[in-house]
Amino acid sequence: MATAASILSKEQLLCPICLDVFNQPVSTPCGHNFCRDCIQRYWPDLKVNTFISEVATHLEPHHVLGTLKKHTLINPIMNMQDRLCKKHESLLSLFCHTDQTYVCQVCVEDDHKAHRMAPIERESQDRRDQIRIQAEVAEAILAKQRRVESRASEITLDLEQEINQLTNRSTDLELLSQTNDDLYLLQSFPAFSTKLPIKDWSEIWVESAVYVGTVRRALRRAASQLEETVKAEVKRLCKVEFERVKAYAVDVTLDPDTAHPKLVLSENRKQVYHSDVAVNLPDNPARFYPCVSVLGKEGFCFRRFSYEVQVKGKTEWDIGVGLGSVNRKGGNLLNPERGYWTLGMREDQSYWALNSPPVRLPLMEKPQTVLVYVDMEAGQVSFYNSDSHSHIYTYTGYTFSERLFPYFNPRRNHSGVNSAPLIILPLNI
Repeated sequence: MATAASILSKEQLLCPICLDVFNQPVSTPCGHNFCRDCIQRYWPDLKVNTFISEVATHLEPHHVLGTLKKHTLINPIMNMQDRLCKKHESLLSLFCHTDQTYVCQVCVEDDHKAHRMAPIERESQDRRDQIRIQAEVAEAILAKQRRVESRASEITLDLEQEINQLTNRSTDLELLSQTNDDLYLLQSFPAFSTKLPIKDWSEIWVESAVYVGTVRRALRRAASQLEETVKAEVKRLCKVEFERVKAYAVDVTLDPDTAHPKLVLSENRKQVYHSDVAVNLPDNPARFYPCVSVLGKEGFCFRRFSYEVQVKGKTEWDIGVGLGSVNRKGGNLLNPERGYWTLGMREDQSYWALNSPPVRLPLMEKPQTVLVYVDMEAGQVSFYNSDSHSHIYTYTGYTFSERLFPYFNPRRNHSGVNSAPLIILPLNI
């Protein structure tokens, strides 16, 4: 049978202090061996290590007792406080898939019953697998890109070499064609009659998906930046244009002598809405009937003017301008041929320029306030969304030979659904 000394190596019989064979060997509680004189000389006052004494006391049985030797020991955790449940001060050991949060065992009983749980170790392994797969995919893409770039570089180099050969051949042929020495020409010609070793590049193909993808992404970024720049500039120009036409604002009041009997005008003649009850009014030639309309009191014949109308809360309306000579009686079809240049909204949330034929307007924003602008000299009537300063529609190419009056039609209230008034906004002086 082999002795204990024969089993131990020479290094195991040496004192780590004097580096000689043990002389009166002793062992410390931590399991290290020394010569008695060596350890007493270098460590005269043996003390308990209080710095990590609790750790040593806890770990010692795990190295001695058979049952505890099976326990799994892990590396020290620096941020232990972050691993404790702030509510129960217990170790966060589970991941709740239902609430996407880390919980302790007490949390499961209190707030996460019937939720789908997984041990943190298993969840961590799943995430590690996902990270590994993503890393492998990324590396595969990079490797593919490097191969493509390398192949492209090789082809570029070959092309450059062939271009240089062809350039040199072309130069030499040009010089040879200009010589007057017949003998030299005949002697030199065979050297130029041989075909240069040129590749058939029609079969060469470099995978361009990587480059196409890069170019596409760059173009998308550039397009996005350009789009934002254009949007900002358009918005700025719209505001400048809106402020320009708004500078021609005039004071508009409603003319009660033109109002349909079921229209209710405010005391200051700035608001109008449709009522179910007709007022007993004289049926003068200027009054609209049966169309529920009203004109502004003042007609305008100078070059430019504008006014704003609030249409907020309404489901139907018509506003714009009309000639003073328009027919006020009978069916009142609104279009320029009949002397009206108007914009309208209908109950299906659609907007229309009431031209001939009517033009449906695909507005992105629902206007709450509309500005009407007339340039009589240019023969134009324009409409703007006052909230966004955006242009809505312009009638062009007309000649106005008489006064134009602001036109308002709140349309019927439909049992209160469209009872909100049209409101002429005051001048901002």
